[in-house]
Amino acid sequence: MKSNCKPVEKEHILRQKQDRMRSLRVVKYLEYPFILPDSPIDMEEGYIVSDRDTYDIFASFIFKNITDRQLKKLDVRINCYLNQNIPYAHIDFEYSHDLLTFGIIGKDDVDLKFKDSNKKQYIDKCETFGACVYIPLPETYFTKIELVLLSVEYANGEVVDINTVVAGDSRKYKDLDNITKMVYSRVNIYRSAEEKFPTKVVPQFGNTSWLCCCGNKNPNAAEVCEKCAREKEWQKNVIVSEKLEETKTRMVNDPREVTLHDKSKFKQNRYLETKEETQKKIEQYEKAMKNIALEEKYNESRKLLLIPKILLIVGFIYLLIFGIKLFIELGPLSNASSGGGGGGEQEAVETANIERDSYYLL
Repeated sequence: MKSNCKPVEKEHILRQKQDRMRSLRVVKYLEYPFILPDSPIDMEEGYIVSDRDTYDIFASFIFKNITDRQLKKLDVRINCYLNQNIPYAHIDFEYSHDLLTFGIIGKDDVDLKFKDSNKKQYIDKCETFGACVYIPLPETYFTKIELVLLSVEYANGEVVDINTVVAGDSRKYKDLDNITKMVYSRVNIYRSAEEKFPTKVVPQFGNTSWLCCCGNKNPNAAEVCEKCAREKEWQKNVIVSEKLEETKTRMVNDPREVTLHDKSKFKQNRYLETKEETQKKIEQYEKAMKNIALEEKYNESRKLLLIPKILLIVGFIYLLIFGIKLFIELGPLSNASSGGGGGGEQEAVETANIERDSYYLL
């Protein structure tokens, strides 16, 4: 059994390393400013990216678990369209720890390192996942892709079918008319939060999650936004589309609001997300992916240099042992040769003395 699992695991490790070393550029930024009303998974953002070296095209999505349960697996499908209502290609993909496709896991705008993300077997509540995971797209030309959430598997093994197409509508604050903006400014009790967490969308509420006006998606059980701390009930009762329209009608019909149109300008307009800010987000994503690729290439180069270093150390130790052994073996021979030379000289002296004594006796 183990012999069957190891090659598969090694294959996923090599694929992940290859993806992390890619030099990518963003072709298209995918925005999801809406909630999926009955889904345990919500979308944060997505990217269509291209490999600068191979020109391969990939899709990358970032998801968020908005349930209280630990997520073990998410199955998705990408439908590719070409000027028709029927997709010409289907791509199924699995996000799981077993396949090392959870990517970078994060929470509260703080991302874990790859090695720490790879250790996590489950996605906890309000954690994001999917960053730096690239789904290969067909080489043939396509005009549109559609993402479908098929099913989720929880930590206890329970599988729940979702079958939800990722699509929806939202009212962005920048697209509201001046009167509606003025209405919002009058009822807004969180003006101090606007500079750091500006209003971006009209809030939405579903069965599993709700969308805060700051753009953050929260689990349905959260009473305040986990990002900006605006209250859920206040948004639901005051600034949803229906309530804004009611307040707008009442204020317009009130004759005291004669200067209504002159009061439509206020400070939070300059904090709204613009095309420049979207481009900045894309550049930050590309920079982050570039840093990951450089780090992975550096780690690989260090591994390649490690083998020559080990061989050099082993060779040095071998030469050191050989030298010590040679010194030990040659030591007794040198002592013996030096001892034998001294004895010969002593015999020569004794012979000369005997000859000299014999000469004097004669």
